[in-house]
Amino acid sequence: TMSPFFLAVINASFSFTAVALSALPPAAPRPCDTFKTAAEIPSPPPLDEIETPFAPSILDDGLVAAFRWTLKMQYISEERSSLPGYDGMMQELIDYRVKHGPDELERVSYQTMVALAGPVPFLWKHLGICNWETTPSILAWFAKFLLPFLVGNMTLTSRSRSDADDTDNMITDTRGGGVLVKQCRVLEGSNCKGICTKMCKVPTQRFFQEQWGVPLTMTPNFATGECQLVFGEEPTPIEDDLTIPPGCLKRCSAACLMEGEGSNKRTDIC
Repeated sequence: TMSPFFLAVINASFSFTAVALSALPPAAPRPCDTFKTAAEIPSPPPLDEIETPFAPSILDDGLVAAFRWTLKMQYISEERSSLPGYDGMMQELIDYRVKHGPDELERVSYQTMVALAGPVPFLWKHLGICNWETTPSILAWFAKFLLPFLVGNMTLTSRSRSDADDTDNMITDTRGGGVLVKQCRVLEGSNCKGICTKMCKVPTQRFFQEQWGVPLTMTPNFATGECQLVFGEEPTPIEDDLTIPPGCLKRCSAACLMEGEGSNKRTDIC
C-alpha cells in the first residue's frame, strides 16, 4: 500500500501542474488561421513602373536553364534566341506562340511540366495524399519555395480570392492553401496576356488537377503583375473568367492573333 507521504506528494504535484497550466496564455492560433488574404497585402506598383525587377539567385538561374532546356530540346527546338537566361526563354515562347498559336503553346507548356515533375505527382496522387485536408496548404508551401525561379517572389495567404464570376466580390476562406505571386516574372518578361494565360495559368491549373489530383485556381492581375494561387478551388473555365480582360494588353510587344482589332472574345487569347 502506498504511504500517506507519497500520496501527499502526488496530490501536490497534480495541484501544482493544474495551477501552472491555468496560468499559461491561450494556445496560439494554427498557422493556417493567421494567413493574410491577398487584399491585405500591399499591392506593388503597375508593371510599367517597376524599377527593381526580380533578382534571381544562382539556383534560380540553374532552374531556368533546366526549364528552358526541356522546352528547347523536346518541344520548341526550332525557336532559338541569343538572349541569355529568362529573357531568352520568354522570347522563344513568344516566337513559338506567334508561329504555332496559343493552343499549341498551352500543350507544350503542360507537357514540359509533366516531364520535369517526373514520378512525384503519380506517387502523391496514388498514395492518397491528394485527399488530405491539409493538402492545399502543403502544396502552397512547396510552391512558395520551389517556383520563384519561374514566377518571382511569393508569400503564403489564405484561400480568399477574387470571384471570377463577379470581380467586385471576394470569396472568403480563412484556411491555408493560397499563395500570392507579388510580381509575376512571366507577365513582367512578356507583357503578354496570351503568354500568361496559355503558357502559365491554363496549363498549370490542368497540371495540378490531372497529375496531382488537386484543383487549382490562378487569378492574375494584369495591371500590377500579381497572381493569386488557391489550391483546392475549382477554376472557372477560361471563357467565363471575368478576371481575364478582353483584347490585347496595350504594352504587349508580340503580334496580336485575335480576329479583328475590335474582338472582345476572351477565348481569342492573343
